[in-house]
Amino acid sequence: MSHLPFSGVMTAIITPFLLNGEIDFNSFEKIILKQKKSGINGIIVLGTTGENVTLSDDESEALVLKALDYQENSFHIYVGTGTNYTKSTIEKSIKFANIKGKNNSKPNGIMLVTPYYNKPSQSCLIKHFSEVSKLVKDTAVCIYNVPSRAGITIQPSTLAKIVEENSNIVAIKEAAGNLNSIVEMRNILNLNKKHDVRILSGDDATYAPALLCGADGVISVTSHIIPKTLLKIRECFFNGKILEAQKLHLATYCINNGIFALPNPIGVKGMLAYLGECQNILRAPLYPAEQHEDELLRGILKQLKQNNIPDEILI
Repeated sequence: MSHLPFSGVMTAIITPFLLNGEIDFNSFEKIILKQKKSGINGIIVLGTTGENVTLSDDESEALVLKALDYQENSFHIYVGTGTNYTKSTIEKSIKFANIKGKNNSKPNGIMLVTPYYNKPSQSCLIKHFSEVSKLVKDTAVCIYNVPSRAGITIQPSTLAKIVEENSNIVAIKEAAGNLNSIVEMRNILNLNKKHDVRILSGDDATYAPALLCGADGVISVTSHIIPKTLLKIRECFFNGKILEAQKLHLATYCINNGIFALPNPIGVKGMLAYLGECQNILRAPLYPAEQHEDELLRGILKQLKQNNIPDEILI
């Protein structure tokens, strides 16, 4: 069954590494296959969780091509192509919007983070996203608001202007963890008759309440561990089973909040290593959790299993 690009529950996928520092493509494929079998609607390759800024051009291309081997109408592959330089963002976006895998399929969309470090103004953000989007006008675009990493915030009024000028911008990943901002974004988009522009939670801890505030779904990190549970939360919400969604939200809060006690993706890689899905290896300046931090991560997994989540939607 096909679904709209950048909708539902998606996973910002990690990049697993071997002891020698090279990419562990075997683990990468196994992780993608687990996501696909779980029913997740798609994955984002080359995002922050994938340690994209540490990857070479050749590594980035190889990861996207490998991921495209698994793409189907019900399982979309998206690529993070945003940088803090408009020219390089354009170059990456054009490249990955048009790259083709063995099955001749292209990614279903690209994700553009707000330029980090430069701290452009709101009017500069409009120009930046418009310049990129107009050159990939046949590709679905999701813009990514993450103030904690970029140092700037896309204001709701700015979002409205960006989507008004660019019909291929179909979603925003809102990772500020600010529910009021999601409400304001949804209201201004609806006021401007942009009901089809989707807001996606980029903050796992506030994913469930974000649905109530106007979000469509989530681009998640903890979906590496509990994909079926996050899918169930969305299903319950849109089927009017609010108390059931609330129960799952409360039961999963320990991981949705606790995994980010460490800089992402240290936490999720530690958990995946503990579960035997990859090696606990990151690229500097990120390093595996210290012993006491590792014990914290294992404690979260233990608590998760004690929180009465049905086995069929747990890990």
